[in-house]
Amino acid sequence: MTHAPAEVAIEYHIAESEARRRFGSPRLKGLALLAPAVVVAVLFSLIPLAYLFQVSLTQDSSFFFTAQYTLDNYREVFSRYRSAIVVTVYLAAMASLIDLVFGYPFAYILVRKIRYREFVRTMMTFPLFGPLYLAFGLFYILLPNGPLGPLFTMLDINVAQYLFSQAAVLFSMAVFTFPFMVMNIGAALSNVDPMLEEAAKTLGAKPWQTFVRVLFPLSWSGIVAGFLMCLGWNLGVFAQPQLLGSPAEQAVLSIQMFNKGLVQFNYGLAAALGILLMVMAFAVTWISLRFSRGALGA
Repeated sequence: MTHAPAEVAIEYHIAESEARRRFGSPRLKGLALLAPAVVVAVLFSLIPLAYLFQVSLTQDSSFFFTAQYTLDNYREVFSRYRSAIVVTVYLAAMASLIDLVFGYPFAYILVRKIRYREFVRTMMTFPLFGPLYLAFGLFYILLPNGPLGPLFTMLDINVAQYLFSQAAVLFSMAVFTFPFMVMNIGAALSNVDPMLEEAAKTLGAKPWQTFVRVLFPLSWSGIVAGFLMCLGWNLGVFAQPQLLGSPAEQAVLSIQMFNKGLVQFNYGLAAALGILLMVMAFAVTWISLRFSRGALGA
């Protein structure tokens, strides 16, 4: 006895529904979608970090031969390299402060005044191509015979004096992280109703009073998020001090880690410096992400 086409279709639909209920639950789908990210995070993040921490507990390069475990690396980091920590934090904080001073008015103009915002945002992505390009470009410009040399000579500006200086390092660091500051503050300002500014003007508030009492409090989350995000990126600065800085700026943690690991082959101490730098950057990045959710209105 053969089944009618309608009965076959109903049986097929019932079997398909049971398979979906068994293998297509939202929880299983979520786990399946999450599995590739978990595998990548474990293989390329957690395992290398555990490996790096293990190397930081060994003396010199003994990890690759007969491992000699010790805590002297961390004692040396917080005693001998205390000045390197100070220089790293100082440069990162100053560059982030420069971004804040110039980034807030730029973000305000971008959100309130400029019509072609998307074009400006696209142009702002060029510094994100990498600090190495910025450092090399600024190094080339500051040379006495650089492309802008005749212009600086005509203006009687000795621009070569800024080569290998703290000013050049801070400028290049600030240019690289400038888009992060503008994007965070711009996101916060986008959530501020322009009618509030108009109301303040109607009530007789001056521009600086409008900024202090209206804009600044309402965009505070974006300011903090932008500053912390720039600070987190600038903590790992390497190319700018190496190419544009004096020996004082070249004492940052990233360059010290490079010298200890790849020049002196002291992998244990280099790994300890890397763990310290990573903890600092992760802490600042985590705090900035917490504030970013408020800035983006999430």
